[in-house]
Amino acid sequence: MPVPLRLLLAALLVLPLAACGGGADDVDGDIEDTGEPGVFGRMGELKNAVAEIEEAASRPPAEPVNFRQLRDLLPASLAGMEQTEIEGATEGAMGFSISQAEARYAAPDGDGSFTIQVMDYGAVPSAGMMGLGWTMADVDRETGDGYEKTIALGGHRGYRQYDTAAQDGELSLLVADRFLVTVSGSDVEDDQVEAALRAVDLAALAAMRDEGRAEA
Repeated sequence: MPVPLRLLLAALLVLPLAACGGGADDVDGDIEDTGEPGVFGRMGELKNAVAEIEEAASRPPAEPVNFRQLRDLLPASLAGMEQTEIEGATEGAMGFSISQAEARYAAPDGDGSFTIQVMDYGAVPSAGMMGLGWTMADVDRETGDGYEKTIALGGHRGYRQYDTAAQDGELSLLVADRFLVTVSGSDVEDDQVEAALRAVDLAALAAMRDEGRAEA
């Protein structure tokens, strides 16, 4: 489920920073499974991770965009559900600032709900690794109750999980190495979770890649 902003700010003070893959600003296209890399794949991941850490360390931080900009990217309705609540904040601690916008949606008959959260880690270099193991390693697990796996969408890395028994799902995407979009659904179909993610204006989010960033 989406993480409270204050907890993330606290985590900045204790968790190591690392990098995660970014890439194209175009976030259209099909979601691709990253698959299980195997031993040689993991060696390649480690090599790439080191290079990404070095590259990210040289990238100047960016002041997070105002939470109202993030809030405007969230849809008014999705999957037949109306938006019931929306909120946002830009908060800081110990020199770090994070912006967050969050919206909640519910079906008219009470059967199904979604929460969408968008966070801007621009002020914290390489913040995409903040406790998110899927940014650095591929995951592909399946049981009789559901699955979890890492994905790629438009060159951006993500994570997807679904519980078929409970009909609960979550889909996260790290956009432009600074924006984390998380969609959590309860009592919904798996394909509805993906549709909810695509209802966010991901292209506009990717276009903010360098907003608030000082020249190197």
